[in-house]
This record gives sequence, C-alpha cells and structure tokens, in this order.
Amino acid sequence: MNRKVWDQLVSTAAIVIAVVMLFAGAAAIYGGNFGRQNVTDRLAPEKVSFPPAEAMSPEELAAVGSFAGQDVTTGPQAEAFARYIQGHLAFINEGKTYSETSAAARVEGLDAKTAADLQAKADTLFKGETLRAILLNGYGWWTVATIALYAGWVMVFAGLALMVLGILGFWHSRKTDTVIVETPTTTPDFASASA
Repeated sequence: MNRKVWDQLVSTAAIVIAVVMLFAGAAAIYGGNFGRQNVTDRLAPEKVSFPPAEAMSPEELAAVGSFAGQDVTTGPQAEAFARYIQGHLAFINEGKTYSETSAAARVEGLDAKTAADLQAKADTLFKGETLRAILLNGYGWWTVATIALYAGWVMVFAGLALMVLGILGFWHSRKTDTVIVETPTTTPDFASASA
C-alpha cells in the first residue's frame, strides 16, 4: 500500500476516534458535575450537620474524621454521618438491627411492657437505619459521579492527544512522496544465479 495513503487513513481514524472521545469525555464531565451537584442539592436542604468536635467522644471523632461541626453536603460527608449514626444505633438494643428487634417485639407470650419497649427500640432503629440508607445512597451516587468526572477528563486529554497525533500524521503524509513498491511477478532463482 502507498505510504501516503496509509498515513492519511491512520490519521483520519485517529481524528474520528479523538472527536468521539472528546464528545464522550465532555458528556462524562457534564454528568459527573451534574451528579455531584444533584447530591449536594438534595443534602443541603435537610440541614444535617455534625456536632462540634468538643461534643463528640473519641470514637465518634474517629468515625467522622475532620467533618466535625460541618454541614452534610457532599458524598463523603454523608458516608461519615452514616457511620456516626451506626455508632449510635449499636447502643439501642445491644447491637441488634431493626429487623431483629421488630421480630423480638412480636414474639408471642411477651408481656405488654417488654413488647412495647422492644417496639419503641424497633421504631428508633427503623428511623436510624432508614436515614443511614438515604445517606449511603447519596454517597454512592456521589462516587459514581466522581468516577464519571475523572473518566471524562481522562477521555478529553486522551482525545486531545490523539487529535494532535492525527494532525501530525496528516502533516507527515504531505511530506511523504507517493511511492508505490512493486512486488516482482516472478520469484528469482537463487540457485542458478550462484552457479
């Protein structure tokens, strides 16, 4: 094949792929920014905030990191607050979950006071576990959006690099002479040539 034509074909393919990568990267960046902003827009009105550091135990501080005293508006903050809630839920019914506590409250033969006490604990656990699930859902979407955002930037940079390489390929093809390499139609007879 002609070297000039080969350079032009490869360069054209590189530019087409670069354009696709640029559009896909831009879409991923938009989606990532949208997703992160959407999580913030949903968390901010709830006005969930961490207690100040001085009001927390060392275990609570270890669970929330440097978020003490801040409002919960990002995915990582939501995940930390879910851990904070989990620490509190562990003390309600000796570490038992809502499902376990609710089932214990419905056991036949319990006296009314014990059943009511267990049901109150089940209600509290239900609220806490539900809030944790909502916060962890926000954290999950924040993480997906962040991955999309970073992947978008990688695609944009790769697309730009490929675009430059494609343009250089076209530039190289302009400098290359049209050379057609002909292949011999008969095979040489080396045995007779050496004799």
